[in-house]
Amino acid sequence: MNIPFATNTADIGGPLGRTQAQEHVFTLLRSVQRGFRRQYLELAEDHGLPFRLAGPGLVLLQEISERPGVTVNEVARLTGLSKSRVSVLMSDLADQGIVRKESDSHDSRLVRLHVTAQGFGHIVEWSALAQQAMGQLLQPLSDEELDLVAEGLAVLDRAFQLAATRSSAEQHTTTELPC
Repeated sequence: MNIPFATNTADIGGPLGRTQAQEHVFTLLRSVQRGFRRQYLELAEDHGLPFRLAGPGLVLLQEISERPGVTVNEVARLTGLSKSRVSVLMSDLADQGIVRKESDSHDSRLVRLHVTAQGFGHIVEWSALAQQAMGQLLQPLSDEELDLVAEGLAVLDRAFQLAATRSSAEQHTTTELPC
C-alpha cells in the first residue's frame, strides 16, 4: 500500500476531521510497521544472524530479558501472540541456547524463561545493528523533518501511556465488588 508523504494537513487534501485523522494515523502506523519489519528481516539476513531475530523472536527476547522468570502465558499476554506460537518460538530459541527454560519451584506445571548469556549477546548485537539501520533510514531527512518525527513519536508514546493509565483505572473500578 502506498501512503502519500504528508507533513501537514494541507498535504493530504486540507484539514481532516478527527475520524479521518485517526484512520490516517492508523494507516501510516501500519505502513511504518511493515517497513520496519522488512528492514529488520533484511538486516538479519544480511548480517547472518543465527536465527530470525527480527519480528516475534526479538520481541520475545526483549520481554524475557526485562522480566526474567516470566512464563509462556505471561509472554503471550504481553506480546499479543498466541500461547502456542510463543511456545514454539521459545522451544526454538531454547534449542539454540538463546533462552533457558526452568521449572517453577512452587508449581511444576509452570516453565520460567530466562535469556542466556549468548541470548544477551545477540540482543546487544541486534540493538547495535538496528540503531545503525535507523540512522541510515533517517539520514536523508532534514533536521526539521527529524524533529517532526521525534515530536510525533513522543505524542504517540504519550497516547499509549494515557491509554494504559485509563485501562488500569478501569480495571480497578470494575474489579471492586458492589456493597
